[in-house]
Amino acid sequence: MEKVKEKLASLRAQAEQATALAEEYEAKIKQLELEHTSKDHELLSLQIRAKNLEEQLDKTEEKLHQTSASYNEADLKAEEAERKVQTLEQELADKEQLNEELQEKYKSIKSELDELSRQFEEL
Repeated sequence: MEKVKEKLASLRAQAEQATALAEEYEAKIKQLELEHTSKDHELLSLQIRAKNLEEQLDKTEEKLHQTSASYNEADLKAEEAERKVQTLEQELADKEQLNEELQEKYKSIKSELDELSRQFEEL
């Protein structure tokens, strides 16, 4: 009988240990489930953030493309304007040279005319 009581006490102790261990495992399972839920929420949040960042990147790339196109267009217009300025500057220099030549001819012809006029007056 004594052995039965000892065996019963031993079984009760094992049962209490098993219950304590089961409670510990249940608590651990709940903790892991909470962590899993938290990680799921974090993952969902990160997926949404990644999607938003991808959309923002797409918009930024489109804006960069438009800005680059505008810059290239402005650059071409600036080059064209610079060529036009150079052409006009050359044309101006040519006209100034022609003007100087014509003024010299005018002075020469006027001088000759004045000389002829003076000679006619002397006659």
